[in-house]
Amino acid sequence: MYRARSQRGFTLIEVAVVMLVIVIVLGIVSVNLEPDRESPVRDEARRLVLLLQTAQQESILQGKILAVAIEREGYSFLMLDDDREFKPMDGDEVLRARPLPSGIVISRVDVEGVPEDDETKTPRLILLPTGELSPFTVIFSQGDVRWRVEGTLTGEITAQTMTPAEKA
Repeated sequence: MYRARSQRGFTLIEVAVVMLVIVIVLGIVSVNLEPDRESPVRDEARRLVLLLQTAQQESILQGKILAVAIEREGYSFLMLDDDREFKPMDGDEVLRARPLPSGIVISRVDVEGVPEDDETKTPRLILLPTGELSPFTVIFSQGDVRWRVEGTLTGEITAQTMTPAEKA
């Protein structure tokens, strides 16, 4: 009787399929490992949007006027007290002062109704208990990456990347 010899090892097709799978997986991993230069700036812009929305809700719920002091290196939330003075909200874990990560700055702030030569030199966004806020534009920058956060009088707040034409 004739007995077939059993073969050990892999066929050329099996080896090729395994190699193809490895190449595809490595391609996906290498694409995901490339640093996203916009990511840190985008994250900071979106964080400000979420914190402003939270501050709006806090203002409405407490019936108090809140403000946001914006500086080049960060921003802080303030509450109007009974003496009609804005005091930092240091005790609030969410609406606390926020320094920006290294390399990211606020390169421009425009708040409607606040002149650039204001004596405090710190633009303030005002958030009213009605849900309204001072119309504003804040630009976050890191190198040539720029993100704009805008707010309207009706309380709508958005963040978007700036096009090369807008950056100029």
